[in-house]
Amino acid sequence: MSNISPETEAPTQDELEAAVVRALGRRGLTEKEVGQRVREKGGDDAQANAVLERMRDLGYVDDARVAEEMVHRLSESRGKSRAIVAREMSARGISREVVDAALDDISDDREQTQAIELALKRGAQLHSLDDATFDRRLTGYLARRGYSGSIVREAVASARAERRSNVRFL
Repeated sequence: MSNISPETEAPTQDELEAAVVRALGRRGLTEKEVGQRVREKGGDDAQANAVLERMRDLGYVDDARVAEEMVHRLSESRGKSRAIVAREMSARGISREVVDAALDDISDDREQTQAIELALKRGAQLHSLDDATFDRRLTGYLARRGYSGSIVREAVASARAERRSNVRFL
């Protein structure tokens, strides 16, 4: 006969905090994600709230900071639109108020400029394609990054104009 009990022992508060701290070492977590992590490790709602409160007190969990990091990583580094960044933040459980505050830095002009820069960069890679294929691929590329139709049209037109200005006849 086995001496192993069929019931597993509930994790202690210290064990749950340690698991959350390890996860925080890999990437910033939102408040919602901290609660999910505690529950995944076998903690209950009371323990999740206690761990979350402790992480807040230590300054380890801050949804506004995570939102700012996401704006930098997704918008500035990866060229994603405001809409995509907002959707990603919402999926991670960041409140609408925090999302809106973080996205205030991305103006319409900045988003348009970013889309044009992406179009010019990507357009340079598509130089060997005919015009219709160039437009289609560049439109799809920008649309997948969440840019609106009007921004995509303007960015593609800029890339097409740049493409034509670089044509050299021998």
